[in-house]
Amino acid sequence: MGETEQGGAKQVAQKQVQLRSGWRPKVTALVPCYNSAAFISRTLDSLAAQTWDNIEILVGEDNSTDATFEIVSAFAGGRDDVRILRRDKNLGWLKNSNDLMANASGELMFFAFHDDVIDPTYIEALVRALDANPEAVLSFSDVEVIEVRRESATWKFDLLEGLQDGFVRGRVMARQPHGWWVPNRGVFRAWAFHRSGGIKPNSQGEFSADWTWLLHLSLLGGFVRVPQVLCHKYYRAGSISRRWERNSTQRRALRAAGIREVWHSEAGLAQRTFLAAYIALRPWRWLPRSREAERRGNRQSVHGSPDN
Repeated sequence: MGETEQGGAKQVAQKQVQLRSGWRPKVTALVPCYNSAAFISRTLDSLAAQTWDNIEILVGEDNSTDATFEIVSAFAGGRDDVRILRRDKNLGWLKNSNDLMANASGELMFFAFHDDVIDPTYIEALVRALDANPEAVLSFSDVEVIEVRRESATWKFDLLEGLQDGFVRGRVMARQPHGWWVPNRGVFRAWAFHRSGGIKPNSQGEFSADWTWLLHLSLLGGFVRVPQVLCHKYYRAGSISRRWERNSTQRRALRAAGIREVWHSEAGLAQRTFLAAYIALRPWRWLPRSREAERRGNRQSVHGSPDN
C-alpha cells in the first residue's frame, strides 16, 4: 500500500473513532499461517487497509518450509502494530490458533486465516455491532466463498438472530445447522477464549474442531450477524478442510467432543443434560461434496457437516 493510500485509510480511521461513543477496544487479528507464501500477502494487505485504527496483528508463523516467514517479516518492518510468533516446530492450525489467542492483547479478536481477505470496514462494522449488543459474545458478517475453480457463492447464517437465551442458541448449534461455520469468521470478545478454554481437538484430531468452539461460545452469549459480505474465503486444493475424511468414526468423535464441550460449559445441569442427549441421539446427515455441486455454487458447509 502506498503512502497516499495509508494516509487516506488513517484519516478514515480517525474519523471513525471520533464517531464512536467512547468505547475504543483494541482488536487483535490472529493470523495462523503455514506455507502460505503464495497468498498470505493479500490477507496482510487487507489487514493493513482496515479503517479501525486500534489494531494488533499477531502472526503465528508455524515453522513454514517456504518463504512465509520472510514475507510476514517484511510486512512487519516499520510497523508497531505487528507481532510475529515464529514456531520452532509445526504446531498445526489448532494449537497455533490457541496460542495466538493466549498471547493476544486485544479486548476483541478475530481469526484472519492466511487464505481469507476482509474488506476495509470489516473490523469497524463488527465492533459497532458488538457495541450495540453488549450481551453478545461474537459478531460476524456474511462470507463469500471462492472455490478452487473460481466459482463463488455467498454464505449467510441467520439461525441465531434474535435468540437471547443461551440454551436455545445451544440447541440450534448442537445440530450443526447448515452454514454453522460462518460465525468463525467473526470478531469475538477475548474473555470468551478464557471461559471456553479455547478450541479443543477431538479423538480424530482437528476435524471440525471449530464447531465445538462455536457451540460453547453460543452458550456464553449472543451472535450478531451484520448482513453484508465483508469476508472472502479462498479455497485452495490443499486447504485443510478439503483433506479431512468424513466417515462414521469422525462423526462419533465429533459427537463425543460436542457432548464434552456442553458438559464443561456454564449452562445449568438440566440444560447440559438435555443438550448432551440431543447431540448423542439426533440423526446427522453428511452433505454431498461432489465437484458438480461446487460448480453449481451449492452452499454446502465447507466442513461437510450435517445439514438441518
